[in-house]
Amino acid sequence: MKFKMKKLSSFLIAGILAIGCNNNDTTTTTDTYRDTTANVATMPDTTSHMMDTMAMATPADNTMASAPATSATTAMAKSNPAKKGKKGKVMIAAPEKSTMSAPSMAADNGGVYSNPEVMPQFPGGYAGMQRYFDNNMTYPDAATNEGIDGVVNVTFTVDENGKLVSPTVAGNKLGYGLEEEALRVVSKMPTWSPGSVKGKKVKTRFTLPVRFELE
Repeated sequence: MKFKMKKLSSFLIAGILAIGCNNNDTTTTTDTYRDTTANVATMPDTTSHMMDTMAMATPADNTMASAPATSATTAMAKSNPAKKGKKGKVMIAAPEKSTMSAPSMAADNGGVYSNPEVMPQFPGGYAGMQRYFDNNMTYPDAATNEGIDGVVNVTFTVDENGKLVSPTVAGNKLGYGLEEEALRVVSKMPTWSPGSVKGKKVKTRFTLPVRFELE
């Protein structure tokens, strides 16, 4: 009888200790959960932060910034239906005479004059130049088909020997092959009579208006 009572007491004590341990574990688990919950509550809202950042970086209309506007020098002439398919010709216009006085005649840093005492001249003058263009110029089909005409200003330097150097197009572009054709013909020009200052041959900058016309 004493042995049974002693065994029962030991069993009761072990049960009480087990319950106590379980209570402590539960408390610890509960405290850990509360701490974790508190930490989650204080964490920054990463998703909201990312959305706010994207909203600041993206325009309101959700489109990308447009590209810079095209330069005026690359503008194309508008098609003229009334002139489509008409025959084309080229007219050479003499540049306007300079109003600069003699004392203002001076070369730039490259030794090139814009207003020498004697301007360079094409063989045969402007009449000879017009004949040269009549015989060598081809009106581009693309321009004829779209009814495109207008003036192409070709700038170049005539050196001391009358040779044309670095022809290029100045001002707005017409497109449709007109600039390319003007440059092609100018580049093939024969030797000019060079400009001069006080009897000395000099480099001269020259601008030649080439007028394309449909009629």
